[in-house]
Amino acid sequence: MENLEKIIEFLHEIGNLKKTMRFGANDLIKGDSSADHSWRLALMTFVMAEELNLEIDVLRAMKIALIHDLAEAITGDIDIRIIAAKKMTKEQKEKMEMEAFENLRKSLPYDLGKEVYELWKEYENGSSSEGKYIKALDKLETQLKIIEEGYKVYDSPELIANYPNKAVENFPELTPVLKIIKEKLKEEFKKGDFEWKPEYDMQIK
Repeated sequence: MENLEKIIEFLHEIGNLKKTMRFGANDLIKGDSSADHSWRLALMTFVMAEELNLEIDVLRAMKIALIHDLAEAITGDIDIRIIAAKKMTKEQKEKMEMEAFENLRKSLPYDLGKEVYELWKEYENGSSSEGKYIKALDKLETQLKIIEEGYKVYDSPELIANYPNKAVENFPELTPVLKIIKEKLKEEFKKGDFEWKPEYDMQIK
């Protein structure tokens, strides 16, 4: 019973992800919640793995997808644009997330807390194929959402265009997915009269 009570309290706390809005949601940007993002990321995890015949542990990858943003239940979403604008350093963001995951780990029964923490570290460090896969899919899901929001909210075109590049370089099996998503993003750039620079295509040659 004690372990179940801890798990219920944990689930209650991470329920905040359903209210944690991403992309600086405002009157122009509908945005989505961290929970919305994690749900579609988990769905992408197994459908892409099956379609691309990836040799990964799909269950482990789905676990990573579901827990990768749990810290945001405590820290809120720290958008990459905040880092790019130097309002916070990458090191400060990492420290906040580390502390949040430490607290979440301690709130759970020992073995479960250890597993959740280690899965997150696997994602952060890209220390496994599954971690690299989810890191790349995470960026691709975000770019897909940016396309859905439309060109009228693009305030950082270069950042948007290049966002998934490095992560996909680390898991090149997802290059076909990146190619399709970049073509869709390119269409939004055209609608907004944004320049699509040749280097934006670096991943899809």
